[in-house]
Amino acid sequence: MTIRMLHLFKLRQFVKKLFSKTGYLFFIVLVKLFQIMPLSLIYRISDFIFVLMFYVFSYRKSVIDKNLNRCFPEKSFKEKKQLRKKFYKGLSDLLVETIKGFTLGEKELLKRYTSKGHELIAPFFDQGKDVFIISAHFGNWEWGNATIAKALKHQTAIFYKPMSNDYLEKYTKERRGRFGGDMLSIYHSMRYLVSKKPKPVAYFLVADQYPTTKEKQKMVDFFGAKTGFLHGPEDFSRQMGTPVFYMEMRRLKRGYYCMEYFLLTENAKELPANELTQLYARHLEDSIRKQPEDWMWSHKRWKKKLYAFD
Repeated sequence: MTIRMLHLFKLRQFVKKLFSKTGYLFFIVLVKLFQIMPLSLIYRISDFIFVLMFYVFSYRKSVIDKNLNRCFPEKSFKEKKQLRKKFYKGLSDLLVETIKGFTLGEKELLKRYTSKGHELIAPFFDQGKDVFIISAHFGNWEWGNATIAKALKHQTAIFYKPMSNDYLEKYTKERRGRFGGDMLSIYHSMRYLVSKKPKPVAYFLVADQYPTTKEKQKMVDFFGAKTGFLHGPEDFSRQMGTPVFYMEMRRLKRGYYCMEYFLLTENAKELPANELTQLYARHLEDSIRKQPEDWMWSHKRWKKKLYAFD
């Protein structure tokens, strides 16, 4: 490497660090402002964001409409437009609630995010068994991350994708895990899985993203078409022979949510290949059909590089 190239490399690293630090400081100021604001005012901010998203910028409108057309061909144009409008309202709330959630106290979060069906998981703790809990980008999963540790007897471990900004990554990881849950980077999860833990662990995964490669995807029926899902939840739980639960997150009203657990299998190892992923997809589709506005329709769930029919 020449001296000139070395200087250019150091300059790029400096600029990258400067931008990361600036973005982090801006975010912290925003968090502090939201901390002193009452939720009533924060929801007024959300209303303004909704107006910008729906009426001004039409945020990811083409992606949302494409996903809605694929999943709900029976709905009229007017019905799908109303659904998109409701989605924007929910997404606006999610944005401000996520920022506010970094400083909300345990008592307030537990009041706003209740739990049902977690008693089904307790017997597996008594048997010394780990469990896997699979959920989705539904409702407000950020507040769910903060409260899931309080509903279970298990130690909770939450899989997540690290942020590229190191400063933000450190801050958000600490805040998300402040009530007792271990935050596991998806890039280093195996190390934790094979390590010895003092008590049984409940592994929590949000698993409705698109798979990155054809080779590792699990193909199942989802909204009337073959769809690829992430391989991790099924592969990990089958290797360990653990019970697996689906956790449905529902919005009850503005600022209030509920999580409910459903047993998919008592031993993932006993299911045929793909069966666990199909069970998950079936439950997820049912959740979406019941409350479609609360799923993340702006995600590019079906990508051309994976699906010939796209």
